[in-house]
Amino acid sequence: MNISLRNIIYEILLPVPVPAARYCSNYVNSPAQKGKYMDTVKDIVIFAPSEAFASAAAELIQERALSNHIGIVEATGNRTLQYAEKLVRAGSRIFISRGRNTSLLQKNITIPIIDVPYLYEEIYHSVKATGFPPGEVALVGFDKAFQIMNRFKDISGQDIQVIGPDSPATTENDILRELRPGTKALIGGFSVKRAARLHSLKNIPLMVDPCNVSLAIDSALNILTAMEHKDEYLSVISATVNRISSAVLNYDTAGNLLFSNEKAGLLFQEFNTEQIKELLFSDSAGDYISLERRRANIELKPVHSQERIIRIGSKNYIAEYLPVVVNKKVKSIVIIISSENSIQSAEKQLRLNQNARGYAAKKSFHNIIGGSPAIKNTIRLAEKYARSQSAVLITGETGTGKEIFAQSIHNRSSRAQEPFVAINCAALPDSLLESELFGYVKGAFTGANREGKMGIFELAHKGTVFLDEIGEMDLSVQAKLLRVLQEKEVCRLGDDRVIPVDIRIISATNKDLSELVREKAFREDLLYRLNVLELKLPPLRNRRGDIPLLIEAYLKKLNYPVHFREDAVSLLSFGSYPGNIRQLFNLLERIVTLAETDVISAGDLEGIVYGITAAKGNGAGCDMMETAMETDLNTKPPGTRIKAESCDKTELLARAKNKPALSQALNNCEQQRIEECLRRNNGSRIKTAVELNISTATLWRKMKKYQINLY
Repeated sequence: MNISLRNIIYEILLPVPVPAARYCSNYVNSPAQKGKYMDTVKDIVIFAPSEAFASAAAELIQERALSNHIGIVEATGNRTLQYAEKLVRAGSRIFISRGRNTSLLQKNITIPIIDVPYLYEEIYHSVKATGFPPGEVALVGFDKAFQIMNRFKDISGQDIQVIGPDSPATTENDILRELRPGTKALIGGFSVKRAARLHSLKNIPLMVDPCNVSLAIDSALNILTAMEHKDEYLSVISATVNRISSAVLNYDTAGNLLFSNEKAGLLFQEFNTEQIKELLFSDSAGDYISLERRRANIELKPVHSQERIIRIGSKNYIAEYLPVVVNKKVKSIVIIISSENSIQSAEKQLRLNQNARGYAAKKSFHNIIGGSPAIKNTIRLAEKYARSQSAVLITGETGTGKEIFAQSIHNRSSRAQEPFVAINCAALPDSLLESELFGYVKGAFTGANREGKMGIFELAHKGTVFLDEIGEMDLSVQAKLLRVLQEKEVCRLGDDRVIPVDIRIISATNKDLSELVREKAFREDLLYRLNVLELKLPPLRNRRGDIPLLIEAYLKKLNYPVHFREDAVSLLSFGSYPGNIRQLFNLLERIVTLAETDVISAGDLEGIVYGITAAKGNGAGCDMMETAMETDLNTKPPGTRIKAESCDKTELLARAKNKPALSQALNNCEQQRIEECLRRNNGSRIKTAVELNISTATLWRKMKKYQINLY
């Protein structure tokens, strides 16, 4: 049981002043904005060690409209730490920085710290920007910056000086002491700028790769989302605790009872004071009582919550011991005692609430579109698998619908009313994936939540876990997953106890796991555990008869008043679709968005599908069309050029099988369309050229090519 006591004991934090930090949405590298500061505390704060870093971050934040979530502080060294401590108390949740700033924050701040690593490319472009030979340039950096500057010097072989000051406070003196004669430029952060001005040297801020900063922002946003989910989860827990009947007692470290609720009085009504203390504080729990007796100045670090099973009368209860900490010292112990039945009930309610949040499968076999033998046989096999409790491995190319099948199997199984939790193994870093899967206890790592976190396997208890892109999972995580499958139990990161779980694993991959096993990139024993039941999904090219049904279904979903003619549907059915159904749906959305008519023919697809419509006044469209004629449909995405509404299915099939036939068919179609446009425009070549979106010169050339002399 992992029960939050936010409503029982809590620490009141007084408001703190917001540090002077530049407001990111208005931050620009101009004097006019130098006095603009952050008006509210942001969830994510970037500590910029240089103006270049701050400017790059500000542009990204403004471009991505993230000013409500992210602020910027220009600071280095001790100023960074001072601001960070105030911001943590004020409510900031994640910091982003680099170099020495990152090291200081990681050592002194408990919230997640994301480092923006230095890149060789940044140093290279900074040196180049000085305009001086490398021998006349000095690189100045602390800690990580100094290290990578030295590595850059070694790798590049350039005669460039690297200076590592002892601290920002001594930067100017250190540079003066080590600077070699003939140096004309310094590269570094804020402190280097001051030193350069003092020594009349050119200063170039160490450049920052915006992509590097953007990746750090993405990581911070992902962590923030996970934190918000955790907060929501704790709120659910708190609501559940308020509805259950648990005994609550509070003892000081000398063993004196401070308070107890009515449930505790009823539970222990047949016991005297000493008997209750003996029952509650025997074994490992006695460490809490002995703190004061030993007169030890023990901080929070070695003290953590504990759980034990105690027997009261004829029933077993679970008791959780939580230290009350004031100024990093344990002052008292809160004990929550719950019966096994009440805990099970609370967990059931929690999981129902989690399902309401989205831990539920929304698709079923009825949502799978298709009537081809290939897809029918696959559905039939999947329905059989649904009746089993064994692990299922779904294989197939990207876009074939692996998650839909996973959800369908879950909803057809006996676990349909329990959670369905999906996670993409390729979407998260290995360390984050491990914590998401297995959870962690408080203090497990830097930035870990004080309350710990329940992992996906625990959240999915009694239900199904869908591991998408299983082939991307790191070997170390694979080993832990294997234990979950074998032992049906999970151990949180940083914990030494196991938690039993009842889950079914459905995994999916578009890779050949057997090949990965041969390459030592995937555990063979894990493959045996995952591949008890294998479901191979057919690619779209093996079920072309389903394409018209898929088109109809997707158009209905989009709710566009658009109708595809038979020739257009036939044309779309010839594509190879390496992206399968996902690619087809993306293409359809593009077509209906760009279509200028309610009825779409094969001829209308040419410019839409490939973007070959010529700019007004030139013949690029037709030229590109002629080039495209030489390409077989089997090697091109769907919708290879066709321009006449009159091209029928027989002609389409013929051209798909024969290159000369394809070329001739397209020529015929183009000629026919030109003639039709001329008739509609009463022979006006100018109007015809405008309608065809080509130049009059190109129209004249095409008329001469096809010997069109109608007017």
